[in-house]
Amino acid sequence: MQTITTENLVLRDFSLADRDAYRALRDDQKFARFYSEEDVSTDKSDALLDLFIAQSLELPRNKYQFAIVTKSGDLIGSCGIRLEADQQASVGCELGREWQKKGYALEAGNAVLAFGFDQRGVHRIYAETISENKAAIRLCKILGMRHEALFLENRFFQGRWWSTSVLAVLARDWRQRYSVRGHRKDN
Repeated sequence: MQTITTENLVLRDFSLADRDAYRALRDDQKFARFYSEEDVSTDKSDALLDLFIAQSLELPRNKYQFAIVTKSGDLIGSCGIRLEADQQASVGCELGREWQKKGYALEAGNAVLAFGFDQRGVHRIYAETISENKAAIRLCKILGMRHEALFLENRFFQGRWWSTSVLAVLARDWRQRYSVRGHRKDN
């Protein structure tokens, strides 16, 4: 079982005991605004949880979707990294609305980037998000990612076309950022 501990959080593999909390997290209208209707259904949440658990058992393991849990035990979101060919990886993060704007996404994001770069030897980590998701783009930029691409109206859901943005950071740039600022904490 993979676990990453930060100052305020524990990032750990999901378990079946997380099902109700994970459903509740994703069953929020504001949370769902950048997802298709089917992506936030109860069936989809259950299927995702089952997938995350199955991926945690794969060997070799290339997909890590962590439950973001406070030190008091509240499941507040998930954050993941998916390893790809050529030392590339994609990341994603989702946080329950009541837990947003408290620094938890940044803390979890930094921990997942450190895991990818330092423990898994990744060269480049990228994130793809709906371009209107300003909070996600802001988080990526705070994490040191730069805007690499904009795909115009390439996704259709909720009765309209959405554009997506790709942001990324190289391992050397991420390490340089932290060595200059001295903020990085190895876990």
